[in-house]
Amino acid sequence: GMARTGSGKTAAFVIPLLEKLQAHSTTASGARACILSPTRELALQTYKVVQELGRHMNLRTAVLVGGDSMEAQFTELAASPDILVATPGRLVHHLHEIDAFNLRSITFVVFDEADRLFEMGFADQLKDILSGMPSSRQTLLFSATMPRILAEFARAGLKDPELIRLDADTKISPDLKMYFFRVRDEEKVAALLFLLREVIDAAQSTIVFVATRHHVEFLSLILEKEKIASVPIHGNMDQTARKINMA
Repeated sequence: GMARTGSGKTAAFVIPLLEKLQAHSTTASGARACILSPTRELALQTYKVVQELGRHMNLRTAVLVGGDSMEAQFTELAASPDILVATPGRLVHHLHEIDAFNLRSITFVVFDEADRLFEMGFADQLKDILSGMPSSRQTLLFSATMPRILAEFARAGLKDPELIRLDADTKISPDLKMYFFRVRDEEKVAALLFLLREVIDAAQSTIVFVATRHHVEFLSLILEKEKIASVPIHGNMDQTARKINMA
């Protein structure tokens, strides 16, 4: 399934998945569905959607992401979840740590933001995960773009695949306005401060993307000194701090 970011891809796989699973299985041992996400934040966001849409269904969901306590996740797995929402690294870690834990009962596996899963170098872990699942499973890939490595994987790993493409990957949302500014390197911070203070409506939230965590820390200090409220988020932060700042 291919559609631009923000078009509702999460609901497109969560709703049918809940419909097919219906209720907690008292006969099947092991999870029946697995949703793989490239980042902790996306996995937690997807978990929240599963919980919200399935709140009136007797289905159990476990979220397995790096940065959170392994012991707490062992407890979640011991409760026989029907759905696993996981990042590849942490799922592989659990598969290696817990002898009784396997993916042989999986009937549906979803690759969410599949393009990013492959761009971020998870290909080997994903193949490792898939090798432990039954060949009869249904595999679904959802993505905003279709890079070459993803197309190769799709050809190699899927039986009779069907591509459902909602929109051209180059089409930009009609709600989005884009502006480009050419400035000297030494003027970039001043230009950003001017935009935040004078151009962007004070009631609007702003996300600033930068190249490295050092850029994040540098800009955070500048904004703090300029009395502009902001919170930093980067991969080297403690997971609890990231969650607090996201909230």
